[in-house]
Amino acid sequence: MSAFLITAVILALLVTAALLRPLLRTPATLAVLPDGKPESPALKILREQRADLEGEHDAGKISEESYAQTLAEIERRALEESAAPETASSSGPRLAWAVGVGALLPVSAITIYLLMGNVAGLDPKAAIAQQEPHVSSEEIDAMVAKVAERVKEHPDDIKALEMLGRSYMVLNRFDEAAKAFAQLAEKQPENAQVFADWADAAAGAQDKKLAGEPEKLIAKALAIDPQNVKALALSGTIAFDRKDYKQAAAQWQKILSSGVDTDSEFGKSVQSMIAEARTRGGMPAAKTEVAANAAAPAAPEPAALKLKGHVSISAALKSQVGADDTLFIFVRTLAAGPPVAGMRFKASELPLDFDLSKAQMMMGTVGPHDTLIVGARISKTGNPVATTGDLQGFSEQVTSTTSKLLRIEISEQVK
Repeated sequence: MSAFLITAVILALLVTAALLRPLLRTPATLAVLPDGKPESPALKILREQRADLEGEHDAGKISEESYAQTLAEIERRALEESAAPETASSSGPRLAWAVGVGALLPVSAITIYLLMGNVAGLDPKAAIAQQEPHVSSEEIDAMVAKVAERVKEHPDDIKALEMLGRSYMVLNRFDEAAKAFAQLAEKQPENAQVFADWADAAAGAQDKKLAGEPEKLIAKALAIDPQNVKALALSGTIAFDRKDYKQAAAQWQKILSSGVDTDSEFGKSVQSMIAEARTRGGMPAAKTEVAANAAAPAAPEPAALKLKGHVSISAALKSQVGADDTLFIFVRTLAAGPPVAGMRFKASELPLDFDLSKAQMMMGTVGPHDTLIVGARISKTGNPVATTGDLQGFSEQVTSTTSKLLRIEISEQVK
């Protein structure tokens, strides 16, 4: 018996016991709110969870993205709990009901799962392919809309305005993010970080190009604070793109001089960028690089994605593809979770060939022996987060260096 089935049996027994317990005794009295309505224990717990979450957020212990997602989940559960019908419980034991529930619940659970459940989900490969984020894109959009409404009602709320700009950045709504940061810059004209974030959003709005307005905003940020890390990183990128490798290395070197931990992942990434700029510019390696190379052997280079393939749409779903739909091709590790790399196309380009060596890495790197799954999803909303009604398909398990051509057919609808 698989671990899933064992766990399911145990949970069924625990749920049955939990349901029988109140049927065999007089139920406890619920807390009563000031308006006379009883407050369920679940609502009380959710209220306490929200208070704890807001406390951690105000103390800066969690990120804006985690705060927004967790708050959305708490509010959704609170709405469901509030909408649940209130039923009065009779006093005294109810043995007949207890016997009926005890006998019927396990049998019903198994029968319903066999008839309506995803039996194929017992296959680990299928479970990985079908795993989706818990918080839907609609819930995230609703939370961002609430922040936008807050800014509209309280335009001087700096914290809400900053949260709105960063939320738009996460959702790749760069035009709206740039407007939010521009509004924030009017209220904080001496805040270098605001101008650096504004430049990042403005670049995203023009296909990640830093020339033009973004470059002016970066210069403004550095004029306010010459050590602003984000502005220095973007400034170095501009120089690198112009093949001014000496200037790029100099700007990135200032990041290390600003006190960044050179042993952190970010610090190591900056050092790697500096080394590449110096190499391309024909400059000798920095003394710190020479010393480090002499002291220890070079670490193995992370494996680059060399996966190539062909993606198509099944005949049964072809009529559901709209002219404005977006096609995302992404790579996940066997443990699922966020994609490690992705590419974006127009769904109207199907069928098409893809080369993941050109994909944008999102969540670090992968090793040559990591097991991966490549997916293709047609999004109706343009949002990379899966939404009900999207169309998708997945490859077999591969590694980053698999050489054979992958074939993916988009043949299922996200439920």
